[in-house]
Amino acid sequence: MGKKPLRQRKTTLKWNSDGELSAIDKARILEKLTNKELTECELSCNPFNSISKD
Repeated sequence: MGKKPLRQRKTTLKWNSDGELSAIDKARILEKLTNKELTECELSCNPFNSISKD
């Protein structure tokens, strides 16, 4: 039997006639920006380690 395709969430932003992002989309974006897991990452290497010291 075939698997059901995964449902993809809508990602279209809505804009008001005055050019502002809709209140619901603005709230969703601000909610995502407060999620530490989505706004921070740990670097696996230090770019300064590759600089040669002459």
